Amino acid sequence: MADLFDLSLDALVGYESRDNSRAATVERLRGYVHDRQAEGALQDAEKALQRYPNCFEAVYYSAAVYQVRDVCQNEPALLRRALSLYHRASRLLPQNRDAEISELSLWRELAEVHLALDEWERGVELLKAHNACRLNHPLIGKTLASSGNDTRGALPYLSLGLLDLSVAQMQVVIGFVNVYIKAGDYRSALDILEWAAGFFSGLRRPGRACCIDKGEAALRAIMAYAHMQLGSREEAARCLRDAKRLALGFDAEPRYDAASLRFVAEGTVASEVDDLGPSAAEGVSKVVSDFGCEQFSRLWQEVRDEG
Repeated sequence: MADLFDLSLDALVGYESRDNSRAATVERLRGYVHDRQAEGALQDAEKALQRYPNCFEAVYYSAAVYQVRDVCQNEPALLRRALSLYHRASRLLPQNRDAEISELSLWRELAEVHLALDEWERGVELLKAHNACRLNHPLIGKTLASSGNDTRGALPYLSLGLLDLSVAQMQVVIGFVNVYIKAGDYRSALDILEWAAGFFSGLRRPGRACCIDKGEAALRAIMAYAHMQLGSREEAARCLRDAKRLALGFDAEPRYDAASLRFVAEGTVASEVDDLGPSAAEGVSKVVSDFGCEQFSRLWQEVRDEG
């Protein structure tokens, strides 16, 4: 029949050859991690483990495939297999060349598998033991409050997690703003600044200055510049007045301690450090000056001189 139809035997029976090199196999496994509905993922993982049993990437991504498949299938056996493979991957870690994978991330993945198996005490134990840069604080706090019913124990982790989130959000927002402004996309810069301003405003205790006011005043000044570039001098002036109000309120009662924020537990020891200058008002002036726009600087001078 193959000869009759001028086909190869492989084509006749529907067989499709594929690249089973180590690099291609690892790339397929990596794809399965992000495609939870892909058919044959577990079978391919087991074939990869037979072919490359001592390859870190093959073992690591096979573990991840089993872990994400449990999300769809809710089968503890899949998580047990993932647990075993992550442990094997930890012994092969010296082979790893991916900077985003480390001993710390492996232990976190192991902890997450234990949490998924309702073994929350073991999960929290691993998270606490491997917690550089407070990476695991949010997950520890969430687990203690939910699975452990330990609300008092959860609060310090959640409080510091919230503070770290605030710092990370400010860094990400400023990064995006630089990207958008340098590309001349002032509308996108405004969109992300308005989103950030809502987040930070929600952390403020009503009627009190707090440690984020200084940073938010600087954000309002950047919003003013974006409005100016979009041709709305009136909106720019409004944002600068908001910046001035926040800055003067902060400078009248400077607060750098974490307890000035909503939700943060009493007794949380942390404080904010910034490079905006000794006062919030000077920080706004620095932001305005850094844009090097004479028209914008004049507008800030007008707002600053208002009663």
